[in-house]
Amino acid sequence: MRPFRLVDGSRLAVPGVIGLREAWSLSFGQMEHVLLGPDAGFPEFQPVDEWKNEVALVDARALPPEVRKEAGIRTPEEERAELEAFCAEAAAFDWPRSMEERRLEDLRVLERARLTPLDDRARGVLTAHGYAYWLAGFTRHSDILWVHRIGGTAPLAAWTSIWLETRRTPDVEGPPEWLASEKYSELWRTRWTDRVLRELSDGAVTEAGLLFARVREAVFHLAEDDLARAGTEAAARMAANADEVMIPLHGPARRVRLPPFILKVYERSPFEARATPGELIPLREMLVPGEDTWVLVKDLR
Repeated sequence: MRPFRLVDGSRLAVPGVIGLREAWSLSFGQMEHVLLGPDAGFPEFQPVDEWKNEVALVDARALPPEVRKEAGIRTPEEERAELEAFCAEAAAFDWPRSMEERRLEDLRVLERARLTPLDDRARGVLTAHGYAYWLAGFTRHSDILWVHRIGGTAPLAAWTSIWLETRRTPDVEGPPEWLASEKYSELWRTRWTDRVLRELSDGAVTEAGLLFARVREAVFHLAEDDLARAGTEAAARMAANADEVMIPLHGPARRVRLPPFILKVYERSPFEARATPGELIPLREMLVPGEDTWVLVKDLR
């Protein structure tokens, strides 16, 4: 698959490969960092900590075609095949097709997204047929983040907050010598949402993936150029655990190890429990594993 990037201001964004997460799109902290992986490099909209709603998501490609059809879900691959057939017919008659070609470009981005957002109709169809989907949301007035797996053989429900008591594991090391402690703490807060979403959903839901679900119908401007190829090469070096890598458009970035921590999770909805004064909500503890993340050297000064 040829590498391409979003022409998105001065931000490197190679969908499904690598992307800089800018301060305006981040939740709880404002430390810009470079994200790798299948949810990196997509457009983002409204940080999670400004939300007061939820989004339902599913891996549409894993659903049987007949279920997708009943639910009104069309994969980007299906839509592209239909559109390419139309464009071939239009070319034979010399019809103008600029809008269709623009849509084909958009579908190139959508094809790289793992999860598809669901409307109420689709959710009802999946539930009726016993297929699971994810539901994730946040309300800024309550500071509660939730992740549920609806339906299927192993439903799950969890609510938590960055303000709930958390603690580091006993073997935690401090920040590296070259990173100030306040920037290290800011990076920890910045990465909290994504790390918790991934742990609560067995890796299915990420912060970047959730934000992209809000803007899937945007118009994307793409480029296949040396920057896209250099970004892909930088991602490969980062995945191979290089300590410092040159990021196109942004300069050098360094790897930082963020420690594991213990998170407290509500086992029942805290919103419902508030209707009964004095009722205690059951809590369980969950280990969020450590991770490597990448910060720009220019932001360390």
